[in-house]
Amino acid sequence: MTEPPIAPKPILHLTSDSFNRTVRSFDKAVIDFWAEWCGPCRRFSPVFEAVSKEFPEIRFCKCNTDDCPDIAQELFIFSIPTVLFIKDGKIEYVGNAQEAKAMCDENTEVFLVTKFGQC
Repeated sequence: MTEPPIAPKPILHLTSDSFNRTVRSFDKAVIDFWAEWCGPCRRFSPVFEAVSKEFPEIRFCKCNTDDCPDIAQELFIFSIPTVLFIKDGKIEYVGNAQEAKAMCDENTEVFLVTKFGQC
Protein backbone atom coordinates (compact mmCIF):
# COMPACT_ATOMS: atom_id res chain seq x y z
CA MET A 1 0.00 0.00 0.00
CA THR A 2 1.40 3.39 -0.96
CA GLU A 3 1.45 6.27 1.47
CA PRO A 4 -0.78 9.24 0.71
CA PRO A 5 1.02 12.28 -0.67
CA ILE A 6 2.21 14.88 1.82
CA ALA A 7 0.03 17.98 1.71
CA PRO A 8 1.94 21.21 1.06
CA LYS A 9 2.30 23.46 4.08
CA PRO A 10 1.89 27.22 3.88
CA ILE A 11 5.09 29.22 3.91
CA LEU A 12 5.94 30.14 7.47
CA HIS A 13 6.85 33.78 8.14
CA LEU A 14 9.55 33.93 10.81
CA THR A 15 10.10 36.68 13.37
CA SER A 16 13.08 37.50 15.57
CA ASP A 17 11.27 35.80 18.47
CA SER A 18 10.42 32.61 16.58
CA PHE A 19 13.47 32.17 14.34
CA ASN A 20 15.85 30.02 16.40
CA ARG A 21 13.20 27.92 18.10
CA THR A 22 11.35 27.28 14.85
CA VAL A 23 14.35 26.59 12.65
CA ARG A 24 15.79 24.03 15.07
CA SER A 25 12.52 22.07 14.97
CA PHE A 26 12.69 21.15 11.27
CA ASP A 27 14.46 18.22 9.65
CA LYS A 28 14.74 20.11 6.35
CA ALA A 29 13.95 23.76 5.75
CA VAL A 30 14.65 26.48 3.22
CA ILE A 31 14.45 30.09 4.38
CA ASP A 32 14.15 33.01 1.99
CA PHE A 33 15.58 36.26 3.40
CA TRP A 34 13.89 39.16 1.64
CA ALA A 35 12.55 42.72 1.93
CA GLU A 36 9.51 44.37 0.39
CA TRP A 37 11.57 47.05 -1.41
CA CYS A 38 13.82 44.43 -3.08
CA GLY A 39 12.95 43.89 -6.76
CA PRO A 40 14.83 40.57 -7.11
CA CYS A 41 13.09 39.36 -3.93
CA ARG A 42 9.68 40.15 -5.41
CA ARG A 43 10.56 38.28 -8.60
CA PHE A 44 11.82 35.29 -6.62
CA SER A 45 8.80 35.11 -4.28
CA PRO A 46 6.34 33.35 -6.66
CA VAL A 47 9.03 30.82 -7.56
CA PHE A 48 9.69 30.15 -3.88
CA GLU A 49 5.93 29.64 -3.37
CA ALA A 50 5.71 27.20 -6.28
CA VAL A 51 8.73 25.21 -5.13
CA SER A 52 7.29 24.99 -1.62
CA LYS A 53 4.22 23.25 -3.04
CA GLU A 54 6.37 20.92 -5.10
CA PHE A 55 8.41 19.71 -2.10
CA PRO A 56 6.05 19.41 0.89
CA GLU A 57 8.57 17.30 2.83
CA ILE A 58 10.75 20.41 3.15
CA ARG A 59 9.55 23.31 5.31
CA PHE A 60 9.73 26.64 3.47
CA CYS A 61 9.97 29.85 5.47
CA LYS A 62 10.48 33.56 4.82
CA CYS A 63 12.28 36.09 6.98
CA ASN A 64 11.89 39.80 6.25
CA THR A 65 15.29 41.40 6.88
CA ASP A 66 13.70 44.78 7.62
CA ASP A 67 11.55 43.23 10.35
CA CYS A 68 14.36 41.00 11.67
CA PRO A 69 17.63 42.93 11.26
CA ASP A 70 19.10 41.11 14.26
CA ILE A 71 18.71 37.72 12.54
CA ALA A 72 20.16 39.02 9.27
CA GLN A 73 23.13 40.50 11.14
CA GLU A 74 23.69 37.34 13.20
CA LEU A 75 23.77 35.23 10.02
CA PHE A 76 25.90 37.75 8.08
CA ILE A 77 23.22 38.28 5.44
CA PHE A 78 24.34 41.37 3.56
CA SER A 79 22.49 40.92 0.28
CA ILE A 80 19.04 39.65 -0.61
CA PRO A 81 17.50 37.46 -1.68
CA THR A 82 19.53 35.00 0.34
CA VAL A 83 18.41 31.42 0.80
CA LEU A 84 19.36 29.45 3.90
CA PHE A 85 19.22 25.65 3.92
CA ILE A 86 18.62 23.89 7.25
CA LYS A 87 19.08 20.17 7.81
CA ASP A 88 18.40 18.52 11.17
CA GLY A 89 18.13 21.93 12.81
CA LYS A 90 21.56 23.11 11.65
CA ILE A 91 22.54 25.51 8.90
CA GLU A 92 23.81 23.43 6.01
CA TYR A 93 24.25 26.06 3.37
CA VAL A 94 23.69 29.76 2.75
CA GLY A 95 22.98 30.64 -0.86
CA ASN A 96 23.14 34.08 -2.42
CA ALA A 97 21.00 35.44 -5.24
CA GLN A 98 22.78 33.11 -7.70
CA GLU A 99 21.60 30.05 -5.77
CA ALA A 100 18.16 31.58 -5.38
CA LYS A 101 18.08 31.96 -9.14
CA ALA A 102 19.10 28.31 -9.53
CA MET A 103 15.87 27.37 -7.77
CA CYS A 104 14.06 29.16 -10.60
CA ASP A 105 15.55 26.79 -13.17
CA GLU A 106 13.78 23.64 -14.24
CA ASN A 107 16.29 21.54 -12.27
CA THR A 108 14.87 22.50 -8.86
CA GLU A 109 14.82 18.92 -7.63
CA VAL A 110 18.47 18.38 -8.58
CA PHE A 111 19.37 21.65 -6.84
CA LEU A 112 17.57 20.67 -3.62
CA VAL A 113 19.02 17.15 -3.68
CA THR A 114 22.54 18.61 -3.88
CA LYS A 115 21.79 20.69 -0.77
CA PHE A 116 19.84 18.07 1.26
CA GLY A 117 20.50 14.68 -0.24
CA GLN A 118 17.50 12.67 -1.42
CA CYS A 119 14.24 14.46 -0.60
